[in-house]
Amino acid sequence: MSNSTSAIGEIKKLMVQFGFLTAEPTLLDFKLEDNTILQAEALTVGKDIFKINEAFERVSLENGTYVIPNDFELEVVDGKIAVVKEIFIDAKLKDGTDVSISGKGVEVGNKIYVVKDGVPTPAADDTHILEDGTQVTTKDGQIVAVETPAEQAQPGEGSPAEEAAESPAEEGAEPVSPVDKETVAKDKEMNPQAMSEMYDMLKEFVVKCGQKMSEMEGQYNSLQNEFNAFKKEPAGKAITYNKTDYNKEVEDVLELRLKALNSLKNK
Repeated sequence: MSNSTSAIGEIKKLMVQFGFLTAEPTLLDFKLEDNTILQAEALTVGKDIFKINEAFERVSLENGTYVIPNDFELEVVDGKIAVVKEIFIDAKLKDGTDVSISGKGVEVGNKIYVVKDGVPTPAADDTHILEDGTQVTTKDGQIVAVETPAEQAQPGEGSPAEEAAESPAEEGAEPVSPVDKETVAKDKEMNPQAMSEMYDMLKEFVVKCGQKMSEMEGQYNSLQNEFNAFKKEPAGKAITYNKTDYNKEVEDVLELRLKALNSLKNK
């Protein structure tokens, strides 16, 4: 994710927290074979699905069948996902066992199933050898490593990663891994559309924060004026306590009770 995209996401979170925006469902990005970007909350039947057009606008995806490489085939009707089919290829292990692999190739992250009597079962955690000699390491039913015959290092030969690690670095420069280089390259790419969106959102956020502060300042001044007016009002009449009146009331109650007891006694 680029810096600009990350910044836009953080600004949106702040605006939701301040009540400037309502929380929207998080949309995931998917790419078609022609590099068209699709967005959906999830690849689930009934969910809305959109595409990003040439003007960088999000619009509903037209009716049709679409293939997300190495993953799914979708059917879309009226801007919603109508059918989702996971793509699989058939293959065999070196011992002749049938296997089924998700996607269109043997790649890390794809699922792999062992098929016996037509029933697919997730492959056990192990290293499996396909018919062409490709070694596939699996964990929890997914491919975590792939090594083709050409990539399998001969004795005395180092792997590309080892050779890269052993190569001398430029003087004064810190070593950068291939993943880090890719991340840095992506971060340097400043999408004009994303930058414009980030600028507009920042400007809107600052303006609305100013409005919020003005509103809070007005409420504070109003409360301050009410408090000052309350302080200037005359004090009410003090509540007094008369012990004599209280004792008189107690005596009257006792006298009435004695009279009632004498009356009952006489009867």
